[in-house]
Amino acid sequence: MKCNFSIFVIVLLSAGLLCCKQKKAVPAKDANRIDVLARLKADALKFQDDKRPIATHLAYWSGLLKQQPYYQDSVMQSMLHYYIAGVYFRMDEQDSLEHHMQQAWSLMENQQGFESEKILLFSGLGNVAMVRHLIQQENYYYQRAARLLIAVNGGTLKPRQQVQILFAAAQSAQKLRQYDTAVEMNRRALKILPGLPDDYSAWFRAYSQMASYFYQSDGNSDSLYHYIQKMEQVYHHAPDHNKARFLYDRKASYFEHKDMMDSALLYSQYRRNIDLKDAKTNGDLSKGRLSGNLFNSYADLSAIHLKARNLDSAEYYLKLCEKLISRFPDGLDENNLILYSQNKAGYLLATNNLKAASGLQQKLVRQYRELYENENARALAEMSALYQLQSKDQSISRLNFKVGETNTSLQRNRFYLIITGLTALLGITFFILLYFIQRQRKLKAENEKAMLNQRLLRTQMEPHFIFNTLAALQSLIRFDEKSKALKYLSQFSKLLRSSLELSRDEMAPLEEEISTLENYLSLQQMRFDYAFTYCITLAEDLDSSALYVPPMLIQPFVENAIIHGVSSRKQGGEITVRFSLQGKMLEVQVTDNGAGLSVNPEEGNSPHHSLSTQISRERLTLLSRDKNMNGGIDISHTAQGTAVLIRIPVF
Repeated sequence: MKCNFSIFVIVLLSAGLLCCKQKKAVPAKDANRIDVLARLKADALKFQDDKRPIATHLAYWSGLLKQQPYYQDSVMQSMLHYYIAGVYFRMDEQDSLEHHMQQAWSLMENQQGFESEKILLFSGLGNVAMVRHLIQQENYYYQRAARLLIAVNGGTLKPRQQVQILFAAAQSAQKLRQYDTAVEMNRRALKILPGLPDDYSAWFRAYSQMASYFYQSDGNSDSLYHYIQKMEQVYHHAPDHNKARFLYDRKASYFEHKDMMDSALLYSQYRRNIDLKDAKTNGDLSKGRLSGNLFNSYADLSAIHLKARNLDSAEYYLKLCEKLISRFPDGLDENNLILYSQNKAGYLLATNNLKAASGLQQKLVRQYRELYENENARALAEMSALYQLQSKDQSISRLNFKVGETNTSLQRNRFYLIITGLTALLGITFFILLYFIQRQRKLKAENEKAMLNQRLLRTQMEPHFIFNTLAALQSLIRFDEKSKALKYLSQFSKLLRSSLELSRDEMAPLEEEISTLENYLSLQQMRFDYAFTYCITLAEDLDSSALYVPPMLIQPFVENAIIHGVSSRKQGGEITVRFSLQGKMLEVQVTDNGAGLSVNPEEGNSPHHSLSTQISRERLTLLSRDKNMNGGIDISHTAQGTAVLIRIPVF
């Protein structure tokens, strides 16, 4: 008892410590907030497939800003601004996009927890920086989103959202030539993609970006080709023009890298054909012209022809580039123009136009200088802004640290209060524990007494069964029926062996009990010169190997059916034993077509009947009380015979 009490005290103290160290249970307000945020996410996902005008989405989110419970909740307000910013992102309204993202972050940045929401906000701020062409800030926010995503193991975000965030972080790192980071993020995305087996676009993008990293970083050419093959496999599952263009572009880059100019030229032409088809279909608004793809196709083809010394073809594609420059003077960025100038200078050198080549080279130098100066100035400005952002983040971190220290102090005081309360309750707990220990001991003693009573009743019953059988054998010997006596004795030995095996355990498998009944009925058939037939049936849903019953509990009722039922008939006697399962109660029905017997054991036809029935009743009563189930025996009579229904708790 002392040991149990010590353990109980330790458990109470441990519970107090856990109460102090663990976070508080989620208050009703926070639980409601989580439910509302989940509904907002669900609405945002529905809007992705909504065909209604985009202004409808904007009106919906803006309307919620002024409603309860959103109006006075900073977290909900933050996410509403985030969803509004998403609408403006699709509308390509940069100023409104940036305004609502800044509003969203200012409401969320000082909040504890909500990691999944913060991941989305970091990603949204990265989108703002991307459309503003702020490469450093874009990478900063995308990396923060990705690192937080990794830290919380995805949080509550869907696999598709996780993959898109990692893709964005990888692509922004690639822009800054941070290839190791780009590869890491892309590989993490590849680990999530098995959860999206049918998202072929995501699989294709992952392989395409990996191939691009290995090409741009002059990495292993075998790895480059490996991912190109992966791209091709996905393309065959879900072909489209966009995948085909990227696949041809990566193949052209690979073969050019391997100095296999014929193959590089072939796939560059395939890519150009896709861009030309796009231009022919959509005109000046074609994706190829607006993104510079067609210009790049012409520039790459001119470069490949220059390497292959196909000067006429190189000149042809340079002229096509010049037409696009004159037609779309503001549609090409500096990198595209420098690529063209490099190819043009190479062509002039190859055609011995040294003066023009020299002049173009000087122009290229100026272009490079202006480009690097602009990029450096922009990078410095962005780094200054990033420094301010990081300083602000550090201030917030220090503030959160102080808040954490304050919470720790409050938890420590709470711990002392709990210990004081526990100490006051220990006296009461001691007496309660003592009461329950004594009660358990009493219940254990009663159970042991019940088990001993069952064993005693069974030991009374087994000799009764053996005496009846030996009496029958004695009768056969007395009438000098030797062959029948030998056969009877052989059958009896099998029955006795199975009976002895069953008697070793408190419970026996039902299938073994049924087998013993069959041996017994067969033996009795021999004794009464086959004056009766018997049938043992089981319900279809009854698994006799899985159920356990007290051994030798059913046999006395079968014996009564023979001795007090069908034994008086010279022939045509019938005994049926049917087993069925009703919940956790096994129902055994023993019927015969004999003369019938009395329900009251005191009115039985023989003392043997009274003893066996009474012992079985007592055993069943003890078993039912021990298991708190309503077992019992019902006996009914008709002109056609007697029916005994035995209800036995099973295990």
